Amino acid sequence: MNHRNRSASWLWAVAIFAVYFQEHGQGLVMWVAMGLQFLVYPHVVFWRARLAADPLQAEIQNMLLDTFCFGVWAALLGFPLWISGLLVICGCMNMAAFRGGVGVGQALVATAAGAVLVALLGAAAPFAPDTSLTVSLMCLGALGAYLGLFARSTYRRTVVLNDTRVKLRQSEQALQGQLDAVQSLQAQLTEQANRDPLTGLYNRRYLNDSLQREFDRCARDGSPVSLLLIDLDHFKQINDQHGHAMGDAVLCRVSTLLAQHTRTSDLCCRYGGEEFLLFLPDMGLDAVCERAERWRELMAAQRWEIEGQSVGVTLSIGVACAPQAEMTPAALIALADQALYRAKSEGRNRVCVADAPLALAVA
Repeated sequence: MNHRNRSASWLWAVAIFAVYFQEHGQGLVMWVAMGLQFLVYPHVVFWRARLAADPLQAEIQNMLLDTFCFGVWAALLGFPLWISGLLVICGCMNMAAFRGGVGVGQALVATAAGAVLVALLGAAAPFAPDTSLTVSLMCLGALGAYLGLFARSTYRRTVVLNDTRVKLRQSEQALQGQLDAVQSLQAQLTEQANRDPLTGLYNRRYLNDSLQREFDRCARDGSPVSLLLIDLDHFKQINDQHGHAMGDAVLCRVSTLLAQHTRTSDLCCRYGGEEFLLFLPDMGLDAVCERAERWRELMAAQRWEIEGQSVGVTLSIGVACAPQAEMTPAALIALADQALYRAKSEGRNRVCVADAPLALAVA
């Protein structure tokens, strides 16, 4: 509860005590003590809490001291029912707001301690639970007002808490959106780094990162792995006769055709210049040779109209296969490269299969 509400509550207590003192003819000492308790003390503890290194902890200590003083006053007045009940309820509610059920227990203990101290000092008034109708009604009004102030304060805290939760949720959503955008951008950058900028096929960097992983998987499964090295025959003549733009266009057309006729599990890469590498997991030698021959025939039958010129290419293909992925990727590529060299040496536009020498077949 804020300082203004606390001050109003203490002033209401002054009014109740003043009427009660007037009715029971209390002496000057009690009047002075009441003035110090309800008019001076609240401001002292308020500034103590405000200037403390830990204001919340200091305020809780102040409220425990409040409940102790309430017990003292209840005993000094002979435990009038309405006044004592008002003090106990207000003290417990204050502590409950900060410490829940534990706070209520602490408030009751502190109140009892104050009353016991007065009794031990022999200063407790005779038991007199009855109060006049005026005092009873004032206590009832004070309790209602206090409950209203407490509810208003709780409501304002709830509104602030809900607003804070909404803002935190919005901030979390915004941060999540930014994180998703960063992750999406990172994925795009990774994809771009792994792709050949001209053809859109995977590049050699991605091949190096992925090939060993695929080899290991096939080795665990006992599956064959096959690899094709493809070279565009006489590609230099296309560049020389038609220009590099035409050569780039032919590379893109070949790449598209290869990508359209591969499985999702296959790995199709631009290996360098006019060379392409196809990694075909879980496929034996006969199936790979059949597919390589089909690609060669398909490419040989293609003619593209590019910038008003009819252009076509043929393929030389080197095939290498490891029946149980029993060799390293580098060894299999070397075998395919040897087969490709033989295909080009024998006149190009053909498929040649590598014979795996023992020196290369060892992993």
